[in-house]
Amino acid sequence: MSTSEKGQDMDATREKVQKWLMSEGWQISEQPHPDVEWLIRAEDAAQRKILIGQNKATPDQIHLEARVSLADDHRKMFENLPQEKRREILWDLRFRLLAMNVDFAGIAEPMQAVSLTQGIYLDGLTRDTFLQRFSIVRNAVITVIWSIIRNLEGVEPPAESTEPTTHSDTKDRSQQKGK
Repeated sequence: MSTSEKGQDMDATREKVQKWLMSEGWQISEQPHPDVEWLIRAEDAAQRKILIGQNKATPDQIHLEARVSLADDHRKMFENLPQEKRREILWDLRFRLLAMNVDFAGIAEPMQAVSLTQGIYLDGLTRDTFLQRFSIVRNAVITVIWSIIRNLEGVEPPAESTEPTTHSDTKDRSQQKGK
């Protein structure tokens, strides 16, 4: 394959990825980087960011990466926890991310930022495969954020995580109000 054909293939891959992300509602922008052929920054409505790129060193693979940086107040709260509790939080988070099949780094003391990655080889690149891997990285970001919030702030999980109300529950409540 000639250099010009490889460049066309990379451009076509980038355009496919951009189209898939935009169809899912992600805001995208291109960013230059000396080590990649192309790099896209995708951001959702909750301001979660995921980078997608094709590395010059491994041109047969698409790389997805997200980073969760701990705010100074969260980092200080973490450092003030007893050593055993810190260890428990770190091990729990490591095992959760392993179960999600995402590569990670930064889950150690001092905990400053967590890097989450996935790769997709071009011979397996379909819309379905890409969006599934992309979702794994996005869900890993959410897992890190929620784990930190739960362990450091002791807050309840967001509303979308609560048990749904069934129609019979709603009916029962409306009958009780009418009494």
